[in-house]
Formats: sequence, structure tokens, C-alpha cells
Amino acid sequence: MKISCHCGNVVIDVDKPTEVTQCNCSICSRYMSLWGYYPPNEPLITIGADGIDSYSWGDKELEFMRCANCGCVTHYKTKPNTLKQKTAINIGLAREKIADVPVRIFNGAVEL
Repeated sequence: MKISCHCGNVVIDVDKPTEVTQCNCSICSRYMSLWGYYPPNEPLITIGADGIDSYSWGDKELEFMRCANCGCVTHYKTKPNTLKQKTAINIGLAREKIADVPVRIFNGAVEL
């Protein structure tokens, strides 16, 4: 499936996930994203001339990526020092039907 930011500067090719995660942590609740998880090098991410910006906070294990032109949050990656490496794609940006994909609710607002 193809996923892109609003302006098309960031385009991501991935397999349709079997499940997406909706998280209510302080950042995901603001992004209103539906995350599909993939091995770090599996998604094909093409970044156009406008580039991307990134944001990390707290323990700095995640790096959230957004289009530098339209601002859509497209994905995040775990930083190299993180034990479990993954790339999360914001499946909510897909133009393809995803209503049949189950949504897992993750309570990230609770401190572990």
C-alpha cells in the first residue's frame, strides 16, 4: 500500500498491516495516528526535495518524522541505541481502505 503526506513529498510503500495501534500517550494523542509496525528496513520511504523534520523527547528512543513542507507526521523510527528496533508508519495517512484492519488500543498515558 502507498502512504503519503498531504503534499506528496514523503511517500511510503509498505504491506497492509494486520493490525494498527492507537496510542494515547502525550504525543500520539496529539498526532491522532494509527501506527503500523515494521522491521526497521522494510518500509520503502521516499523523501522528496522538501525533506523531513524530526522530533524526539523524553528518553529519546523514538524519532518522529514529519514532512518539512506540509507537516504531516508520516512515521517514527527507534534510535540506534534502542533494544527493539522498529519503524512505525502512520497508516492513518493511507488513501486505501483500512476499515477492515483491527485497531489495538494502547494505554501509553500510563507510566510503566
